[in-house]
Amino acid sequence: MRALADFVVSLAPPPLMVAIVFSIAYLLVGIPIQFRRGAGARDLFGTLAGVFAALVYITLVVGFHPGTHITPR
Repeated sequence: MRALADFVVSLAPPPLMVAIVFSIAYLLVGIPIQFRRGAGARDLFGTLAGVFAALVYITLVVGFHPGTHITPR
């Protein structure tokens, strides 16, 4: 897991990656749901998918990549 966390953190700064992960999950879940259930379901399920994907990313970074969540002074 540490190697995966190192790779993911090396792609972009954590705040930017949280936004990217949220956006990708929102689109991957939200667009197909929109065609099946409408725009309201897209917003609901897309947002839930984005939030949970972002939380998984944050957990991965904070849990397995030491020092990333500590801001240097």
